Amino acid sequence: MSRSGAEDGSTEPSAAEGGETVELAAELQRVLLVSSRILRSHTASEDVSAPQFSVLAYLQRAGESTPSALADFEHVSPPVMTRILGRLEQAGLVRRAAHPVDGRQVRVTLTEEGERLVLAGRERRHAWLRSRIDGATPAQRDALRGASQVLRELLIPPRD
Repeated sequence: MSRSGAEDGSTEPSAAEGGETVELAAELQRVLLVSSRILRSHTASEDVSAPQFSVLAYLQRAGESTPSALADFEHVSPPVMTRILGRLEQAGLVRRAAHPVDGRQVRVTLTEEGERLVLAGRERRHAWLRSRIDGATPAQRDALRGASQVLRELLIPPRD
């Protein structure tokens, strides 16, 4: 029997399965988008916006970057990234310096204060998420474990 349950050997989904897939995709998109926004709101603070925090978190993971690489990562234009970096530099959270080999390029790194802000923001986000999971029933936790595994397999490409 095929995926669709047809006995003709076809592997094409039936119309009912196709509609179910469309509905499931729409629901997953809504849940993932809203949950992502909620998590981001728990990392942002009065000092930095969610997009600014995202830049800081990227730098914390990468160690350093260029403004153009940051703009690509954040899917913003170079002028927008220049403004974001200007605000972060003014707040003492990043530092920009000339590249040691190519003077035309700029390297961006976190300051100690920027590092502290990222770690504190992640802890706030993790604490909020842990508090939500703490309120889940054992069955809900099992379902979350299974859903997490499926989402990882379907949505996150393996690293080389």
